[in-house]
Amino acid sequence: MKKYLLSTIAVLTALTVGTAAKAQIINTDHMYVRADAGWSIGAAETEEAAVFDIGVGARMNQYFRADMTGELRPWGKQGFKDGGVKVAKPDMYSLDAMMNMYLEYPVWKMISVYGTGGIGYAYNKTDSYRGAFKGEGKHNFAWNAGAGIQYALTDCMALDLGYRFADLGKARVKDLATGSKIKEDVKYNDIKIGMHYYF
Repeated sequence: MKKYLLSTIAVLTALTVGTAAKAQIINTDHMYVRADAGWSIGAAETEEAAVFDIGVGARMNQYFRADMTGELRPWGKQGFKDGGVKVAKPDMYSLDAMMNMYLEYPVWKMISVYGTGGIGYAYNKTDSYRGAFKGEGKHNFAWNAGAGIQYALTDCMALDLGYRFADLGKARVKDLATGSKIKEDVKYNDIKIGMHYYF
C-alpha cells in the first residue's frame, strides 16, 4: 500500500511539473468533483489504515467552498481493552460520509492554503477474533478538522495535499464468554493527496 501511495505521488508530481507553466487560479463559482487516497495513522487503540474517498462540492468564491465526501478504509485493526487489559485486536473496516466546509486563502497565483472541518456519519465493522469475540458493526456520529494546501494545475484542475483528524465514533465487539459488549474510540490522523476537477 505504501508503494502504491509513493507511486501516486510521483505521477502527480510529474503532472504538476508538466502543467505548471499553464496553471492559473481556479475559477470561482464552480462545482467540482474530487478523488483522494492516503494513509491513516490511528490514535489510541486504533491502528493504521489506508483511506480512499470521492466527493462532489462547490466553490462559492476564492475564500470559501464546501463538499460532500464518501470514504472507505478497507482494512485496519482496532484494539479493545477490558478493565484496562488488552483483550482483542480484530480486523476492521470503516465507511463514512462527511459534509465539509473550507476556509481558503490564496497565497500565490497558483497556491492556496485552507482550514477545514466537517460532520457526518460513520460505520465501523469489526471481524470476529480468535473465537472469543464476535465482530459487530456500529453506526456513529463523526466529525473531522484539518488543514491543507491546494495547487492549481490548470484553470479547472487542482492538486490537493492535506492533513485531517477524523473521529469516527466507536467500534464494538461482543465477548462470547460473558455476553458483554466492549467499545473503543475510532480516531485517525489522515494524510491525503488528491485531485479536484472544476466544471
